[in-house]
Amino acid sequence: MPLIVYLIVNLIAVSIPASEGYDSFGWKLLVGQIYAIPVLIVAVLVSLKLQSQK
Repeated sequence: MPLIVYLIVNLIAVSIPASEGYDSFGWKLLVGQIYAIPVLIVAVLVSLKLQSQK
């Protein structure tokens, strides 16, 4: 599940429009990483918490 969340955040970041100078795939992917890494960490923590409750 955490990997799926990570990929979804990156796909959203790459697909949204950006400013004129930053409209390349590389810049969008870099900005996507800034959002995706914390979301990945939260998803891993939630996943571990849910698994430990079973």
